[in-house]
Amino acid sequence: MTAFDRLPLPAEPQTPHDRLRRRVAAAVAERGEAAVAGLAVRLLTGSVTPADVTSGAARALTGDDGDLTAGATGALALGHAWHRSALPALTAALSAPEPDVRSAAHLVLAARAGSLHADVAVDRALVDAVRAGCADPDPQVRASAASALGALAGPQDLEAALPVLTGMVMDVDADLATAAELALDHLAERLDRPDLRVGAEG
Repeated sequence: MTAFDRLPLPAEPQTPHDRLRRRVAAAVAERGEAAVAGLAVRLLTGSVTPADVTSGAARALTGDDGDLTAGATGALALGHAWHRSALPALTAALSAPEPDVRSAAHLVLAARAGSLHADVAVDRALVDAVRAGCADPDPQVRASAASALGALAGPQDLEAALPVLTGMVMDVDADLATAAELALDHLAERLDRPDLRVGAEG
């Protein structure tokens, strides 16, 4: 192989999230979505049972590469295997001590927003908890919270949500500013409010 040869690329994406997605899909095929969602909640809350360990179910989700903590694995797995009973644990995870768990919880709330709206599970308390994440000391958590706020906020939440997101658009952190801008775009589309887009004429 010379310096000009192309390196062979992996056949499938190899990020931690991609690997987790494949592990969750395999677990769902074997055990069913509700069972995997229940296991994900136990990983998220640190309440894995001895049976989860001895059966290999916990290892089937966490894998052995060590790129994601058990709590983050549990939260992110709920993005691929969902049950409505997982919402309280996911909401509690918004204030977890670990930033990766808080970020993962916001990401899953954003991903599951359609189901949550359909179940009428989005209330002021949930939106307020997500909005609070936009002031998190960790920039990754703030970015994921912005995404969740854009996916969950309703017309009644705009008075509180808009100043937060528009302020974040001006952040010196380009990733954070982009996340906030995308959140505003999402709100504009969901609520049929084109005036919410960054740069829209008032």
